[in-house]
Amino acid sequence: MRRDVASTIAALLVAASVSAQTRIEPRKNSFKPSQDVQLGRQAAAQVRHQLPLLNDGPTDALVEQIGRRLVAAVPARMAQPAFRYSFDVVNLREINAFALPGGPMFLHRGMLQAARTDDEVAGVMAHELSHVILRHGTLQAAKAQKFQLGAIAGQVLGSIVGGTTGAIIAQGSEIGLGTYFMKYSREYEREADLLGAQLMARAGYDPRQMAQMFRTIQQQGGSGGPEFLSDHPNPGNRYNAIIRESASLRIAGAANTGPAFDAVRSRLAHMPPAPTTQQVARARQR
Repeated sequence: MRRDVASTIAALLVAASVSAQTRIEPRKNSFKPSQDVQLGRQAAAQVRHQLPLLNDGPTDALVEQIGRRLVAAVPARMAQPAFRYSFDVVNLREINAFALPGGPMFLHRGMLQAARTDDEVAGVMAHELSHVILRHGTLQAAKAQKFQLGAIAGQVLGSIVGGTTGAIIAQGSEIGLGTYFMKYSREYEREADLLGAQLMARAGYDPRQMAQMFRTIQQQGGSGGPEFLSDHPNPGNRYNAIIRESASLRIAGAANTGPAFDAVRSRLAHMPPAPTTQQVARARQR
């Protein structure tokens, strides 16, 4: 009987701990989910046209596997049936990643090579996926509803991507909105960190590794600084906030993509060095 009581108390404590996680609610959005998809498809087409995709089978399969696990972990109340998720690796040296409204996600090869574990990769992907789920891109685009949807796609999403990569994507837009749009706000970044940690735990990844990945990026960013962190404003002490959120989460099983991740890292290390975004931009101008 004591064992039964102890088991019941333990279960209640676990449930209480999990229920203590931060509740993130999607904001009211004047765009329809189908418009997220439209914007994302337009921008993704520009990405695939203007940036070099890696097109390596094992690497693409690993990223797809991690991405699908994370998507499957999205809470039902946040799921968008209209969204179409895709996961591509861009053959660029910078440590960066971005996701577009409606589902397309792109990881730089440099991000994969900087990560030390598959959980760290999942941390970046979960953060970017959270921006998609919470529809931060079209919340930002709502500021420019006076412009035509198709006309703003390049500039809006170029701003969302940020940095040199975003500038390249924005080149084909019909209207030069320039600095009209800002990068995601600190509040949007905070939401993506917390929801991303929750998605990781639900998908079987250690959410603490998201915080560790931000430290890894900072350490490996080089003299010019990591583009990913420069494009993602720090919402206060993000490392401690993620660790604190992680303490309220229970990891559901184990994703166990480690062996595939190690094999991919070895493959990438033996490939010719990836170009920088600036080199790709100069090549396109010739």
